[in-house]
Amino acid sequence: MKKIMFITNRLPFPNTDGRKNMLLQYIRQVKEIDPGSEIVNLSFVDDEKYLKHRPGEIDRLVCLELPGIIEKLFNILIYSLLLRMWPLQVSVYYSRKTHRKIKRIINEEQPDLILYDMVRVAEYLSDGQARRILSYDDLLSLRYRRQLNWLQYIPSVFGGFSNKLPSRLKRFTDMKFIQKRLISFESKLLDRYERSAAARFHHLIFTSPAEAESFRQITGHKSCYGIPMKFDPDNLGDVRPRRYDKNKLVFVGKMDIPHNSSAVVYFCERIWPKIKRHAPEATFYIVGKNPTAEVLRLQDTYPGVVVTGEVDDVKRIVKDSALMTAPLLFGTGIKTKILEAMSWGVPVVTNPIGSEGINANHREDLFVCESDDDMVQNVLLLLNNHDINDKVSRNSIRYVTRHFSSSVTRKNMELILS
Repeated sequence: MKKIMFITNRLPFPNTDGRKNMLLQYIRQVKEIDPGSEIVNLSFVDDEKYLKHRPGEIDRLVCLELPGIIEKLFNILIYSLLLRMWPLQVSVYYSRKTHRKIKRIINEEQPDLILYDMVRVAEYLSDGQARRILSYDDLLSLRYRRQLNWLQYIPSVFGGFSNKLPSRLKRFTDMKFIQKRLISFESKLLDRYERSAAARFHHLIFTSPAEAESFRQITGHKSCYGIPMKFDPDNLGDVRPRRYDKNKLVFVGKMDIPHNSSAVVYFCERIWPKIKRHAPEATFYIVGKNPTAEVLRLQDTYPGVVVTGEVDDVKRIVKDSALMTAPLLFGTGIKTKILEAMSWGVPVVTNPIGSEGINANHREDLFVCESDDDMVQNVLLLLNNHDINDKVSRNSIRYVTRHFSSSVTRKNMELILS
């Protein structure tokens, strides 16, 4: 029986955001490929209320502690600012006490394979015989570089991660001229760290196969895989017209993450008023947990905007929408929110950033817009033309089935486990 250990920077459950969904997919794929395997999860706890949702696939859960304020400041001052060894997010996640705990558990458990969740936990690497996987998620250094052109739409450049910073430092980092310097600084540290960390792991995983291949060429790493989110549409072959609210459009995402919060602020400022002039009955739902103050203000400023916050069933809220919009200003990897909506048969209107890694046909499987006016026109088209809406709905389901079904996405995990 194989023993697999996951060291995660947040609980990989419940399904409240894309990263949790991705981690839980990896865990479940391991169990599907090797049903007799034992899974041990060492995890930092993002919210204690989630502990009761631990899935049966995780055999044992061990909660980890972040460093205290003094150790965080020490790490930042010495390892980030002075030595330029660690990105800030590595510094605020690294605890020497926790590292000793992890080493002890690894020595006792003797796992066959250990998956480290994102570069922020890569410093918890321990010696041993286990094969080591580093799951990058996306290339954060590239994502941060892309943020530099859109700082006016970003309340905090570090998103939910900023809550891990000491409070005084967080207030300092919220000033725009400081944000620009910090994000440039962090991007450079991340770029160097992402490359150097790769050599210490046997396998590297990205959510985007295209990004995995690009990183393999940069680093020369021999085992670099893209394992995207899997989607198995439940209404494939349903020929009946989709029932939806012709006045409802949505955006979905964790709303304290910069690429999500900036997208809805931009959309409401630049695009939504134009849509509203032609479709006065339309309502725009912003769905996702942890909305920032800037996002919450949108429903008070712009008529027809509803900020839901965290919901119990995202699918129920989204599936009856006329469309989902994803006007992303920056980002990296595959945007799982787009594939998820497509798998439910909800047409998507996005832009080139949103469609990265999704090789779907424009105006057939989804809409990829090059300008604000193009996005306005395509949103109005899907709101007003039922035949086109229905065609794109059916095509999007077929596309996801062909390219992102369980059988397609688990092939690389099988190679890693073999």
